[in-house]
Amino acid sequence: MNSHGSLAETPLRSLLESAQGERSTGTLNVRNGNGQSASLYFLFGHLFHAQSDGKSGDEAVVNALHWTKGDFDFDAKAKLPADETVRAGIPELVHAAESAPKAEPAEPKPEPKAERPEPRNERKEHAESERKVEAPQPRRGVKHRPQPKHGREPIPVPAGQILYDSLKTSFVDFPRLLTTLEREGYTGYVRLLTDDASGLILFREGSALECLYDGAAEAGSLVLGKSALQHFNEDVTAGHGVLDVVGLSPELIDGLFELTVSRPMYTELYAGWVDMKALLNFLSDRKLSGSVMIRSTAGTGVIILSGGELAGAYTSESRDISDKPDRALALCDDPNAMIEVKSADSTPHPPLDVEEVVGGQRARQAPAPFSAPAPQPEPAAPTNPTIPVIPVMPQEPPTAQIPTGSFSGFTPAPTPASVAPTSPPRSAGPQLDWSSVVAELQAMAEDALGNRARKVKDILGAADPSLAGIEAAIDQIPSISLLFVDSSRLEQLAQEMRARLKSHL
Repeated sequence: MNSHGSLAETPLRSLLESAQGERSTGTLNVRNGNGQSASLYFLFGHLFHAQSDGKSGDEAVVNALHWTKGDFDFDAKAKLPADETVRAGIPELVHAAESAPKAEPAEPKPEPKAERPEPRNERKEHAESERKVEAPQPRRGVKHRPQPKHGREPIPVPAGQILYDSLKTSFVDFPRLLTTLEREGYTGYVRLLTDDASGLILFREGSALECLYDGAAEAGSLVLGKSALQHFNEDVTAGHGVLDVVGLSPELIDGLFELTVSRPMYTELYAGWVDMKALLNFLSDRKLSGSVMIRSTAGTGVIILSGGELAGAYTSESRDISDKPDRALALCDDPNAMIEVKSADSTPHPPLDVEEVVGGQRARQAPAPFSAPAPQPEPAAPTNPTIPVIPVMPQEPPTAQIPTGSFSGFTPAPTPASVAPTSPPRSAGPQLDWSSVVAELQAMAEDALGNRARKVKDILGAADPSLAGIEAAIDQIPSISLLFVDSSRLEQLAQEMRARLKSHL
């Protein structure tokens, strides 16, 4: 997507479709040239929040889609809010804007000019002040941001280039997030913070090097590798806590990785009897690639070395990366501070097998559709052998008897010809418990989409309790816009639901 441009040359509709197609992440700011503006927030191509003058959500987007003049800019590094106000997908929003009368946006403009300018200006100022108050509201999630407990963080991590800050886990499809970071060749870390636990995944050039997870058990319960990633995944899927995605230099990530997996070179060194400057000079002469960690009651300091040169230093209390070790060394004023030196391990460590955990999660979502005999009747619907296999056998005779009953009552040929096509759905309708069918389909959506299944379940719940009504609801599913959920996944779900519905007929 272009970073800036004119709405006359690139309409907002094209910008929305481009952001969706390119899976863009960031903030699109749009101005119509008459003092009105709108901010639209994207996460991996999903438009999840919008805010304009006195409007938010779908209404703000539809209103902005009427603007034919003005300019725009896209900020890929802007911090994203925590609110999710846009409910409809981009095609639905575009359709709503095209269906709405275009004269309405122009009517409010002449009205202020015809009346007294001063009161109107005051009202505009009030509207702007309300917008300024409303804009920080998405940051409310940050006020409740869990804080890493002192001494309970897997490893202290430095501040870096913040891509996503305090992102609610309820927004995130974890497998999709990992896949996106891998494709983008991401280098940095993903941190999870909950009220009871914290986790960390280190990435270098798109490969997940390691995962660390510290649960709510006693101190020292740090878990690494696949098990840690599974715990991490469970917390995100359950909507616990927040996520930070922070970019770092490869040297710092290498240092954090070695800090995690390497064996100590020197350990249990008390600051009271160690000359830290002399130690650092010694490590520099040895061309050490590794880390020095200092733990004291005042916090934890980390010094990362690459080929003997200082790659960066920071503390748990001041996480900004410094090119000088002074703040970390200041922790050695506590004579009981413990110092640990780790050297990069020459043994190669294979990257973390993310697919093993992600694939396992998808496999857990798939048993319901695949274990049921629903997919088999779909290609073999006209054949009778598949019908007796399903425990719908008792329902088959009534559907066959009802048309024959009406047939016997009216022997003339024209009557069955007109009744036959309509009688099977009407006869099947009363005999099926449509509420149970809907509940079963909603359970399928829950299994396939997890905490992103709400929209699908709502559509099914609002469907007319009939075969035609439920089929129409299923047909809507592939067009729904869900955060981190591909349309192909929704299409597959719709096909599985159709097969399940057929199994009941």
